[in-house]
Amino acid sequence: MFSEKNLINCDNSFRKFINSCLDENFISIDTEFVRNKTFYPQLCLLQIGTSTGSYAIDPNKISNLPLLKKILRNKNILKIFHSPRQDIEIFFNLFGSLPNNIFDTQIAYSFISQEYQISYEKIVLNILKIKLDKTFQYYDWTLRPINQNQLDYALNDVYYLRKIYFKLEKKLKSKNRFDWALEESKIYLNKKLYLNSPENYWKNIYPSKTKNLNLFKLKKIFEWREEKCITSNISRKLVFSDKDLVTLIKNPNNLTSLNLKYELEKKDLIAIDKILSNNSDKLLENKSRLLKSDFELLLILKIILKLISNELNISPNLIATTSDLEKLNFKNNKHSRLFKSWRNEVFGKKIKKFFNNELKIVSKENSLFLEKN
Repeated sequence: MFSEKNLINCDNSFRKFINSCLDENFISIDTEFVRNKTFYPQLCLLQIGTSTGSYAIDPNKISNLPLLKKILRNKNILKIFHSPRQDIEIFFNLFGSLPNNIFDTQIAYSFISQEYQISYEKIVLNILKIKLDKTFQYYDWTLRPINQNQLDYALNDVYYLRKIYFKLEKKLKSKNRFDWALEESKIYLNKKLYLNSPENYWKNIYPSKTKNLNLFKLKKIFEWREEKCITSNISRKLVFSDKDLVTLIKNPNNLTSLNLKYELEKKDLIAIDKILSNNSDKLLENKSRLLKSDFELLLILKIILKLISNELNISPNLIATTSDLEKLNFKNNKHSRLFKSWRNEVFGKKIKKFFNNELKIVSKENSLFLEKN
């Protein structure tokens, strides 16, 4: 399907390609990377789809890769991604800056469907009726040379991404939701997503896994692991997985029985022992259970959310999470995203009306609906 001309592997070709992209209204972007052994993802291939074709850029052969910022930072070029967090993380690590003007097809699809966080393979099947070949999904993209089948696989992603964008754009604009998708895509343009904070990593551990754990040990052991991995650029799972660290906090004697893939230095063992032998007895506090009245309110909010989701055919998870609903405060809602922008239009205003007795839930033909009171 593609040929050697679609593979850019020298500075001169790359410079010409970047300049040609400056005339584009939008481009599709994808990356192939590996991070099974490293903390930071290693860019192996960069794919870009334009109006003239789809192109793969070999970063190993390009010395002037920062020229890519001319495209990424250009506010007049819309950058089309699918679930771009890891792609943008790569660009942020390489250039220290984030792209401007992005569109996420995964988010966009949730504005015309109740399906949330759809995979690229499935969105291609649903919208284009094409089943993707996933032969090289777990391929080691550090290997060279890149053969024809691998090139086709990599470039198909940005080739179909453009086609998906056209379909989504048409559907979203027909429902006046295109701007919603653009706005929601901006969630990936927050530097905090890509800045590593070792002292706060422990907060990522699922609460049920940390029940009754020593708070000092929980914080410090994860902070040590993060700093070790960042400094040495080593994958977390090669040092200690999250599960390993929770096991160690519960029983420090399990250190010798863990199947470690990385040989710890003496200073590492000393640091671990110092943390685990700390006598602090402060335990992690569990969140208090919802009061009956709060639980009933949450249940009502979930029902209203589902009714609105069904009516508009928008993913309920996109509109609001359970956490959003639990934190809801009608007296002081200036910090809640539910009362901002498109969410306020579809959900915030309606729940206010419901609790002001302007809307009611009615049952018709064994189904529930929201109606004016």
